[in-house]
Amino acid sequence: MAERKNKITEFFVGTPKYNEDKDYSNFASLTAPLNMFFLICLVLHAGYLVVFSLQNIHIMMIFDIVGVILYATFVILLKYFKGSWLPCTMLTIGELFLHQLCCAALFGLKPGFHYLVIPLIFLSVFISRKGNVIKHFRNATVIIASLTFICMVVGFNDYEPPYLLQDTINTGLLIVNCSMSFLVTALYAGRVFTSIDTKRSALDISVDEKIAAIKRMQNQMVISFANIIEARDGSTGQHVKRTSEYVQALIFELKRNGDFPEILTERYIQDTILSAPLHDIGKITIPDSILLKPGKLTKEEFDAIKNHTVNGKKLIEESMADIEDEEFLNIAKSVALYHHECWDGSGYPYGVEGKDIPLCARIMTIADFFDALTAKRVYKAAVPISEVFQNIKEMRGKKFDPIVTDAFLRIEDEISEIAKANAD
Repeated sequence: MAERKNKITEFFVGTPKYNEDKDYSNFASLTAPLNMFFLICLVLHAGYLVVFSLQNIHIMMIFDIVGVILYATFVILLKYFKGSWLPCTMLTIGELFLHQLCCAALFGLKPGFHYLVIPLIFLSVFISRKGNVIKHFRNATVIIASLTFICMVVGFNDYEPPYLLQDTINTGLLIVNCSMSFLVTALYAGRVFTSIDTKRSALDISVDEKIAAIKRMQNQMVISFANIIEARDGSTGQHVKRTSEYVQALIFELKRNGDFPEILTERYIQDTILSAPLHDIGKITIPDSILLKPGKLTKEEFDAIKNHTVNGKKLIEESMADIEDEEFLNIAKSVALYHHECWDGSGYPYGVEGKDIPLCARIMTIADFFDALTAKRVYKAAVPISEVFQNIKEMRGKKFDPIVTDAFLRIEDEISEIAKANAD
């Protein structure tokens, strides 16, 4: 008996099974509240049918018999036919509108503009709840529209109805009809609000997760590409990791200390960290005979080395031409082009000095210098970390930006830990 009761309950109030289908799961937000709406209307019309039978109002009896059949058909359609929520929704809006007009004829009401609030309630379903103001506006629209309609139809019953009912029965049916109709509509709208808002939230989360996954994949591709390039001169993947972590630690310290507040926005910080692995992308254009030469470079060979900065900028422009993120591209190009420029103008390729060097490049310069000296290469031995810090201190205001240098020296322990943790 209990099992049979559960099956009956499932049939009338359960969400249609086909909503588990991936092609139709998106419409569960509509089928569930529609099913509830039809069932309540079915009970409501059955109640009206009894009252009209007792009053011998045959036309309204026929109308309610049709209504009972119609709503029972809707319930069956929703349970077993894919996509039926759309025609059911349209037919229900039309049926509800005609229902109110028929009741107007029964109760002697004049047609008026207040009947327009019926579709208004359904249209309010499509108002997003993003933001409390919009959410409250949507809820207020439904409440005010419902109360306005009931007040209008009850307060302006100013001509004789074609059916002679007792005043108490006439007024009672009128109030019950209006109240129940809009209660059902409000419940339906509320269910749809909740379902659609839940779906919207789920979609927002899904989109955010996919965007984050894409960004992680792009970041990994950048790092992998940089590792391949760095490996040509005997570097391991740890070089890219170390320099990126140095840049991150340094730029966070500048931010904490309140340096360059007009430049160091969250976006600028993230783009600089992401650009760090690309600083030596231009090395791919340098021949191995020069890049891996163990001895001293000739002037021509050193000029070729210098060109990796200009070539790096060109490679970023050409290989990332389809990327629409102009702010990231500008930072990436600046890091590649200017990371060997010096504060006093003695660097290359252009001899730019001071604040004319982009901040992202000034940060990259000191991080790259530190790693270049402390890491072992096929053509040189590693310099002790303490000695490199002393060199950096001596080159403050010469090779390096004084403010950036001070920040780097303040986090000496953190930089040393990164170097040790990611040693080759």
